[in-house]
Amino acid sequence: MSIVDKLLNSLDFSPRGQVIAREEDHCGEIIVSDYKDYRTLRFDGICEQSKMCISAPQVPVHNYIKTMLMAVAWQPPSAALILGLGGGSLVRALHAYDPGMLLEVVELRPAVVSVARRYFTLPTDERVILHTADAADFLQAPATRHYDLIFSDLYSAFAMDPQQGTRTFLEQCATRLSPQGWLVLNYHEVPDEGTLLYHSLHCAFKTVLYCVAPSGNVIIYATQGHLETPLSLLRRLSAAVGPTFGCDLGFLSRKIERLHFS
Repeated sequence: MSIVDKLLNSLDFSPRGQVIAREEDHCGEIIVSDYKDYRTLRFDGICEQSKMCISAPQVPVHNYIKTMLMAVAWQPPSAALILGLGGGSLVRALHAYDPGMLLEVVELRPAVVSVARRYFTLPTDERVILHTADAADFLQAPATRHYDLIFSDLYSAFAMDPQQGTRTFLEQCATRLSPQGWLVLNYHEVPDEGTLLYHSLHCAFKTVLYCVAPSGNVIIYATQGHLETPLSLLRRLSAAVGPTFGCDLGFLSRKIERLHFS
């Protein structure tokens, strides 16, 4: 047994609170637990993949979700694509923000879709369209529409899906965006000069911003146009949209930075 295996075996990954559902598919376990006023989704019992306030399901809980939602301030969407469902935090928040918005959601695991529907109050609305598919396959298919925002949050129990950092994936997302649209990407590190992601972003987009959430998640915002808007104004706009989502975005908006290409 390796040192890593011994360490994992010694740790207690039991979800806090009462486990109300367990399911298993080819990717592993899906665990739903309740603790106080919160419901949590975990994959294989390790990290919180999603968290919902039971008394206010539409209000985002995790800071990285709040950070992703700040892009709504720069491009109010009539249509958004969400890659990776999890417990549906983005879906609930965006639907509450604008019930008339078209939301297309792509999730690889049918069991995750089933759990989200049963335990995480997904909106039952004809304008919320769920696709059970691999994100790469969905993006490779002929485009039927363009989106003002694309949110990519592709994670397994243990790691980010590496396709999110590839040039092919980013360029495919870019082709699905409206002219002023934004890709919003949940990544695990700031794109450093010399990395594949840095060069891939440089090839696909003209303007890239990022924000490091308190959890360490790095949210990357990318658009195809040259954005001349001062960073100070973008931060103010992001903070101002917070009350619409029922949360404070001021402390997160101040962390937004530009990624400069050499």
